Amino acid sequence: MKKLINLILFLSVSVVVNGQSFDGFMQNVELNNPGLIALQKWLEAEETKAKTGIYPDNPTISYNHLWGNPVAIGNQQELEISQSFKLPGYYTSKSDVQKLNFQQKQALAEKEKREILHTARSAWFNLVWLYKKEALLQTRNADAKKLVAIMQEGFEAGEITKPAFDKARIYSIGVQSEWQKVQSEIEIQARYLRQLNGDNVIEGLIFDYPSGWEKPDLDNLLANLTENNPDLVMAQIGIQQAENEVKHQLMNGLPSFEAGYKSETILDQKLQGFHAGISIPLWQNRNSVKHAKLQTEWTKANLSQHESEIKMLVSGLYYEMVALKTNYEQMKIVIVEEGISKSNPELLKSGHITFAEYLLDANFIRDIQNQFLQTENAYFELLSKLKTFE
Repeated sequence: MKKLINLILFLSVSVVVNGQSFDGFMQNVELNNPGLIALQKWLEAEETKAKTGIYPDNPTISYNHLWGNPVAIGNQQELEISQSFKLPGYYTSKSDVQKLNFQQKQALAEKEKREILHTARSAWFNLVWLYKKEALLQTRNADAKKLVAIMQEGFEAGEITKPAFDKARIYSIGVQSEWQKVQSEIEIQARYLRQLNGDNVIEGLIFDYPSGWEKPDLDNLLANLTENNPDLVMAQIGIQQAENEVKHQLMNGLPSFEAGYKSETILDQKLQGFHAGISIPLWQNRNSVKHAKLQTEWTKANLSQHESEIKMLVSGLYYEMVALKTNYEQMKIVIVEEGISKSNPELLKSGHITFAEYLLDANFIRDIQNQFLQTENAYFELLSKLKTFE
């Protein structure tokens, strides 16, 4: 009865050490994760890049000093200052295209951020699963030691055969080995979790699944995908960018101009005046506008297909999660709320069950408990994955 109470407490409460909870840890990950920090720096660089190349070219200044030969013809000096430029709409249209390009980078960064946070949540859930598995193995290890002690008493009293005693010892060694393996996995997973938190110490945490997570509403999830999903946001921005690219290429097809000042001095005579020029784009970029229009049509068609694919993916994940939730809740009723029966070494000692029955029941209960923990972990993993689409 005491072990049953311990099992219920373990499965229904958390692996508790005084410290912060899951939500607190995830807030720290948002602040400390190296990938998220690098992502923010990249966005800052891209924001600055989006403001480049949207102004006229720099003015040019040239000076020539030519020595006369023979000397009698004198020296010649030339000074020219010129500025090339396009119509104002060219620069505003280019700025609009680059702003939209940066907005796409922001949506891409949001997608990467969601994936990193999902990875951190998954690592946390795996550690919760390992801690719960380790607690069960700790109980099994204690029972296995009692089993060996009981079998040894029976062997010394001549009531148990040597092969049966050896089986009990091998069973105990196997349980202890599995326990130690899980302890090593906990250490590895804890180190990984620490790396995700910027290599900051994570001792003193409350390792448990989040209690406030509920099954999302599929209709709302699908209805809000267009506004919330980074992939679809990028696709919509891509359409705007393609439409603005058409306007930009139309402006790029208009003439560009050049104006400036020029002076020449020779034989103490000076000529000065203004300089003007025009560049007529007769052949350059002939297909640029056509390409931009075709690109717009493609991005619009691609958005519809992409939206359908993502909705199918989300729906599939949702129904998989619903099935897992049903299995999880049904198993939880039997294992946690009602309390699953289990073999006890004392029943073996009192003769109520045989050694073979004990091993059979112990392995069956182990499989059921492991299946429950795996189902629980998979359920929260799917909930976390669905949060990347919210």
